[in-house]
Amino acid sequence: MTKHIRILLMVVFAVAVLTGTAAAYDGSEAPKNITISENTGKDVKVTTTAQTVGELFSEQGIEIENEDIVSKNTDEEIISGETIKITRALTINFNINSEVKTVKTHKSTVGDVIAENSSLLGEGYELKGANESARLYNNMTLNFSVPTDEIVTSTEKVAFETKYVDNTDMPEGTEKVTQEGKSGVLEITKKQYYFDGKITKVEEISHKVIEEPVDTIIQVGTKKKEQPASSIDGLNYKKTITMKSTAYTPNDAGCSGRTATGAKATKGIAAVDTNVIPFGTKLYIPGYGIAVAADRGGAIKGNRIDLCYNTLSEAYSWGRRNVTVYVLE
Repeated sequence: MTKHIRILLMVVFAVAVLTGTAAAYDGSEAPKNITISENTGKDVKVTTTAQTVGELFSEQGIEIENEDIVSKNTDEEIISGETIKITRALTINFNINSEVKTVKTHKSTVGDVIAENSSLLGEGYELKGANESARLYNNMTLNFSVPTDEIVTSTEKVAFETKYVDNTDMPEGTEKVTQEGKSGVLEITKKQYYFDGKITKVEEISHKVIEEPVDTIIQVGTKKKEQPASSIDGLNYKKTITMKSTAYTPNDAGCSGRTATGAKATKGIAAVDTNVIPFGTKLYIPGYGIAVAADRGGAIKGNRIDLCYNTLSEAYSWGRRNVTVYVLE
């Protein structure tokens, strides 16, 4: 009995020793030597009891961003002596027309990161202060000028006109504004193109009158002023004519006693050029009196007048003289 107990105790002890030894040499507790290498040029050697890559990064306070590349997944087990590589994405600042946009990249040159982010720039951009073959570095700022455009709407005045309208009820020489003029409004829409803050081109898209001009209207008087009647010896006249005068009688040679209008030749009849004084016109000649233009004569042309007398002595007495002939109303 004692022998069996002794054997049993020895077996239990052996199992206990073996179990302890296994636990002691379980990799979960054994320290591991790991190298963490980053493309930023920093290599760190650490000793850790972490089991996975994620635990190691948490232990070492290492943050991994979405754009970073790690040589092992965060849930993979780490092995003592290995190197875990972290390739950090570079932060590049695109300064586009003074507006900064930040991108992440694993590209190595300026030209490569521009090609990778071409949608930010569009066509016609200009890279300033850098060469596309230049190597990238973290937090590098690239400066760009890119063409832009905008729609601009402006207004201009539309000139109004001044119209004059005759008014027969207003005295001649007078005016009256019956409608004040007002400028109209023209709306112009343009597309303006810019580069480096300067306008490079302007295109007119449309223009339309949004407010019609209102013309100035001025009434102009055309009613003639009534002139005060001119008179001589109590007779009103409308004009005067300076003429050369002669005298004749009904009995002169070539006279029939009748005028060219068929009237009896007598004192008060005047022979005239009808291109100057029409037949039937009443006249007043100082020194002679009132006469009616009712006859003509072969020598009576232009501003000539021949006055009829009843007697030869009166005709001789009149003779030839310059006279002012008053054309009566």
